[in-house]
Amino acid sequence: MTIGNLAAINQTNIKRMLAYSSISHAGYMLLGLIAGNATGIKGIAVYILVYTFMNLGAFLVIVALRRRNIVGEELDDIAGLMHRSPGYACVMLIFLLSLAGIPPTAGFLGKYYIFLALLETRHYGLAVVATLYVAVAIYYYFRIVRSMFIREVTEEAPLASSVGLRIALAVSGVLTLVIGIYPEPFLRLAQSSLLR
Repeated sequence: MTIGNLAAINQTNIKRMLAYSSISHAGYMLLGLIAGNATGIKGIAVYILVYTFMNLGAFLVIVALRRRNIVGEELDDIAGLMHRSPGYACVMLIFLLSLAGIPPTAGFLGKYYIFLALLETRHYGLAVVATLYVAVAIYYYFRIVRSMFIREVTEEAPLASSVGLRIALAVSGVLTLVIGIYPEPFLRLAQSSLLR
């Protein structure tokens, strides 16, 4: 978690920032393993499920930013996205909130079970450190949000779009919200996957 979060803080390349944050998320999953109880193992299963949708969605938005002569991976490339493409900006906001673990998104559910497992097994120090790293992650995720919603548009070229990309973004975005708002079926799915 330390390496992933500290490496992500100063990144201006969004793909690299998300890659380093992936290292941090792997650290959160390992915390469930350290707890070693049923809640921790369930937390890992839930985390893997929700992480799949929120991370896939965030990278799909980066794919949409890629155009002829523009790589689309830098913070400058996403500047003013809300003015150019409000749909992409809003769905990226959902994914970033989820990656940060803000309710009512699916990412909150994953972090909730990990933290609950740490508290149940009296790993209070690890829970405090993990909470501090959530604050660090919020900082660098909101650098992207600030760029999308507050900065001026730096690139006027239209974003890449296809039916497949839009469907994948819609499915990822809806599941990221639905799992956070109505988690019971997904919790049962995670629990049943552990019994096999």
